[in-house]
Amino acid sequence: MELAFVRDEQGISAMHGHYQVAVAQVCQRCLSQVVLELDTECDVGFVTSDEAAKNLPRHYEPVIVDEEALDLHALIEDELLLALPAVPMHPLETCQHPPGYQPDTAEPEEEAEKPNPFSVLAKLKRDT
Repeated sequence: MELAFVRDEQGISAMHGHYQVAVAQVCQRCLSQVVLELDTECDVGFVTSDEAAKNLPRHYEPVIVDEEALDLHALIEDELLLALPAVPMHPLETCQHPPGYQPDTAEPEEEAEKPNPFSVLAKLKRDT
């Protein structure tokens, strides 16, 4: 993990973070442990109000600071949580499926041709 605290050319106090961590999760396909390699970056701009947050350049994520000390651990934890996938899984070819599991590889059945409900209207139009 690398963190750099800077004041940019616009005078904005900012933090650039680069995180490379291995996180153990439960594979939602086979329910065994999967280790995910997270490699993510963030750019945070420190501001003192909502109004100042609205004026930050788009590439900064605003963090409002006040008289209380900034909880750096919570900030890093939030960034890592945002980098996690919603559904952690092994790659399909390496996933150990439970006994009796068969992936759904069947081709979807083509639906039987349904009668067009407007065909009656087309017939009436031809008859008139």
